[in-house]
Amino acid sequence: MGEMMNIQKEKVRKELVSLCLGEFTAVLSFWFCFLLLKNRLGDWRSLVTILYPLSLLTFILLQGSIYWAILIRRLSNPQFGSGNVPRIYGGLRIVDLILLITGFPFIFWNTQSVQVTILATLIQLFALIEWVNYFLVRLSYSLNPLFLWKRIAKGKLEKSRIAKELG
Repeated sequence: MGEMMNIQKEKVRKELVSLCLGEFTAVLSFWFCFLLLKNRLGDWRSLVTILYPLSLLTFILLQGSIYWAILIRRLSNPQFGSGNVPRIYGGLRIVDLILLITGFPFIFWNTQSVQVTILATLIQLFALIEWVNYFLVRLSYSLNPLFLWKRIAKGKLEKSRIAKELG
């Protein structure tokens, strides 16, 4: 029985490590791409227009990465962060939402280029999707996107892990 629990715990740990490192790697990849392409943006307003949603996306992804790291720690110490995590992530959920809401008008009022507007909007939408995935409902179930569409159509999306912890 104990051996089975250790195997299960190790499987969960590997998945959490994968999620944690995946989010962190995504952040590094996005910033690497930004640094490669920033000279093509033309002017400082375009640069700022891309930096706002990219920084917000980074902020949200890092919150996810840290949360998965907290869950990894909880495998060996189940009470780790149980008092602070709901309070901190409850606050972050509100701050993120305010930044998301203000980001769309910022993009449209600040941009002079249609291409930059589209790119910034896509990054902002990605940040919104990540926020929904972390703080509302779980959007990642399978590598097959049809599985997600079926769950949406049937209204069977479950609360995200952070949303469950927040209550």
